[in-house]
Amino acid sequence: MKEPRKTYNRVFKEQAVQLSHERNNISELARELGITAVLLYKWRKD
Repeated sequence: MKEPRKTYNRVFKEQAVQLSHERNNISELARELGITAVLLYKWRKD
């Protein structure tokens, strides 16, 4: 069975995007935050 989809609040997303602009390695940051790099890039675009 599929696991329920995780939801992230606006504050978490904003902090993740801010950190992604400060860091060079997006993939490493995504692993540290427990999310995918694709999701992080999507949040940056939005």
